[in-house]
Amino acid sequence: MSVTQTSRALNDKWDVAEKTKTRARAVAAELGYVPNLEARRLKTGSVRADAIGLVLPQSELHFSNASFAELLSGLVAAATAKHVEVRLTVETGPVNDFKNYQQALVWRQVDGFVLVRTEVDDPRIGFLAEADFPFVSFGRGCDDPAFPFVDEVDHIMHPVVEHLAALGHRRIACLIEPARFSMSHYRFRSFEQAAAACGIAVDPDLVVEAGFHEDSGHAAAQSLFRRAVPPTAIVAQNDLLALGALGAARDAGIRVPDELSITGFDDIAAGRYATPGLTTVRTSPRTAGETLCLQLLDLVNRTNDADPEVCLEGELVVRGSTGPAP
Repeated sequence: MSVTQTSRALNDKWDVAEKTKTRARAVAAELGYVPNLEARRLKTGSVRADAIGLVLPQSELHFSNASFAELLSGLVAAATAKHVEVRLTVETGPVNDFKNYQQALVWRQVDGFVLVRTEVDDPRIGFLAEADFPFVSFGRGCDDPAFPFVDEVDHIMHPVVEHLAALGHRRIACLIEPARFSMSHYRFRSFEQAAAACGIAVDPDLVVEAGFHEDSGHAAAQSLFRRAVPPTAIVAQNDLLALGALGAARDAGIRVPDELSITGFDDIAAGRYATPGLTTVRTSPRTAGETLCLQLLDLVNRTNDADPEVCLEGELVVRGSTGPAP
């Protein structure tokens, strides 16, 4: 095969036979060939970077959050399929420090950004919108977003609250992630709406703002156990918080689910194999990552092929951590 034919085959051009494309890809894989995108830009004179950017929050640097790692895997898989790089940088300051974004804009290091850990009224959204630079967001950030996003349906917490209500629970606590984040804000609003629909009053004393990981879930649950009238059920906004609460109950000699029911969110592997198994809401962070990538590339290419607003459903998974109210 000539250089030109090989190049056109690897770039999936329409005028190359599928058999030729398959042959070229097989040899490329055998040789470990990877195209040099910077060289391609120099040769073609394109101002496109053929890359998308993600500024990684410091809270995720250890990738202990399995859900976030799945989202990133979906994002990278979709980008790879489209022959686009994903460039990660680390957030070095507060959310309103735009140094990472400014540098990428000036040097055109990426063609657009995926925003994660979106805050309510996130200042990054205003900065990128004013710069007229393509971006998509994981989390809508506000009630009336004017940009592409992936989020959860408004009723995302209803099944788990309805499940607990059907078991007779009325004093239901909620462990929330930091309230400034969009996901936390909208999940809690969904929790409140579901409780109201079930005729359950949400006691503000049973709503505890925690972090993202097990230690904060453990401490938050301990504080709930010290209430004059403790809850009969705890709804945690992620599985790690729920696992921390399970540990706190075990340390306090509280039997789950006989004396206390606990639910999580995400359906990570650790929750499936906990003792007892964790009742949770199963979501698809990998699908979210893939969708975000396609939304952004659609925005960059101006093709209007992707849905700019995607709200994903959740599925209630009932295991041994929930039971009838005592």
